Amino acid sequence: MKFIKSIDEHFEEYIMGYLLIGIACVMLVQIFMRFIGESLVWAEELCRYFYICSVFLSISFTIKKGIILRVDLLVNNLPRKTQKLIEIILQLINIAFFTFMSYYSILTVRGIMLSEQSSPAMEIPMFMVYTVIPIGFVLATLRSAQQIYLIYTDKLLKEDLDYSEIQ
Repeated sequence: MKFIKSIDEHFEEYIMGYLLIGIACVMLVQIFMRFIGESLVWAEELCRYFYICSVFLSISFTIKKGIILRVDLLVNNLPRKTQKLIEIILQLINIAFFTFMSYYSILTVRGIMLSEQSSPAMEIPMFMVYTVIPIGFVLATLRSAQQIYLIYTDKLLKEDLDYSEIQ
């Protein structure tokens, strides 16, 4: 049970951390190889794919942590029940949007799979690279649904922000 809770709380963080470490290691090796007069043809491509993965995983991470970019000054000044209602409506909009994006990104990945296109340097099937897009959108959909549950059950209530503490 502790393992499942850890995965729920930190799944995106773990993967994004490993991707960042991967980018740093590959770039370090690439710098060393260039220093000795050689170059890795695949290093930049792999780092780009790791970065793309981290971008699409960060969507669900920001939803989970409640740090997705938005203006909530007005919402924070409303009564608690109204805040909860607005939060649930916003999460329902997120679910609709990310479900839409998931569907069409799956169609895109299917089209790329049928084209049998491979990456230039690493020669891996491009559909594998693009698969992170629907995964990210599905995770964002699940995290939005999870936020609705947490808001509805009062397990997620943001305290009113005290603007006097901001310097």
